Amino acid sequence: MGLLSDPVRFPAAGPAVRRQAARDRHEASELTWRLLLEASPLTGARNMALDHALAATLERGAGVVRFYSWTAPTVSFGRNEPARGRYDLDAARREGIRFVRRPTGGRAVLHAHEITYSVMAPIRSLGGARAAYRRINEGLIRGLARLGIAAWLSDGGPSLAPDAGPCFGAPAPGEVVTGGGKLIGSAQARLGDQLLQHGSVILSGDQSALARLAGAVPDATRPATLAGHLTHVDRDGVIEALAGGLLLALGGSWSNGGYSPAETGVAERLERERYAQDAWTWRR
Repeated sequence: MGLLSDPVRFPAAGPAVRRQAARDRHEASELTWRLLLEASPLTGARNMALDHALAATLERGAGVVRFYSWTAPTVSFGRNEPARGRYDLDAARREGIRFVRRPTGGRAVLHAHEITYSVMAPIRSLGGARAAYRRINEGLIRGLARLGIAAWLSDGGPSLAPDAGPCFGAPAPGEVVTGGGKLIGSAQARLGDQLLQHGSVILSGDQSALARLAGAVPDATRPATLAGHLTHVDRDGVIEALAGGLLLALGGSWSNGGYSPAETGVAERLERERYAQDAWTWRR
């Protein structure tokens, strides 16, 4: 997907900054994390509304990690990605493909055979947006290692613009790659003092439908997939491994949990007023 849509400016690392960094590290080690595992697939609008609501209602000292899937193949656009008029909506309808726009930046992703993760936390507790991006992705890499998959952070190329083409066409700096290519695409947003990062872990298949629906020649670059590395892909086992890697990378205390009435109430409003609306999906 790509990194944060609005740039992060870091002050010079003077004594005050170093003291604040130490406080941030301490706050991160004290965070109480709630792990949410969706029992059933949800629509794109509902998934985006829940991620947004969890970040918007996050309590001080708390973080949330969520794993979920989608009821139908769904193309998600980055918050500021140009999309209006670019896709054959009749063809998408025939193929059962839906569309939604994320609250985060980055570029188009087809969510089909994948596991989607999201992390919500106080932005300063993870050292700011860029540090959080690296730390979360390193946690995902540690999770992949539990599955016997060697992965690392991409360090090449410039940050990609919202109109640079599908997310999995090329890795942005700091994204998770393997010898077979880009495996996890991630994107961020800041919601007040809170951070939302979410992304796709590709189980199998490719992203060629994006080019087909846009009337373009499919990119020869295919994303890496877990099926390309594992003899058998056990969805629950993958989620367990990724959650374990994030636990090691993020620290704090962890427990399984559900949604509060406040969270579901905000999610229902956001779904109704934003994420289920064509005016939002096709805003650009």
